[in-house]
Amino acid sequence: MPHVQIRLSDLIRATLPEESGNEGYIGISPDGSAYHVVAPVDRLIARGLKFWERPDDGTPFGGFRGWRYFLCLTYPPPSGKGPDRHTETARENGYLLKKWALAQNIEMEFIDDLTVH
Repeated sequence: MPHVQIRLSDLIRATLPEESGNEGYIGISPDGSAYHVVAPVDRLIARGLKFWERPDDGTPFGGFRGWRYFLCLTYPPPSGKGPDRHTETARENGYLLKKWALAQNIEMEFIDDLTVH
């Protein structure tokens, strides 16, 4: 089974605030061994390219041919109370991304590159 390692910093980078009007994507290579982050992508442009105006090669927003793209959830504005919604939503994206990858027969693990040494 293909295996890909995702840096947590990239997952956080692809998790954008709702009010930005942008989306973040994690692209997985056709063989499941590599990834890249596509962020920020203007929400209206991404929706248009994904659903109505597909490029000739079938990729969203001009991504790589044959790659699969996971759309990350955005996080709500801070309420001033409770945990950091950015980190919380990034964790939820990690869970959903891993589940999405497993459904495509790709094993995934996250590399914690956020710890300060």
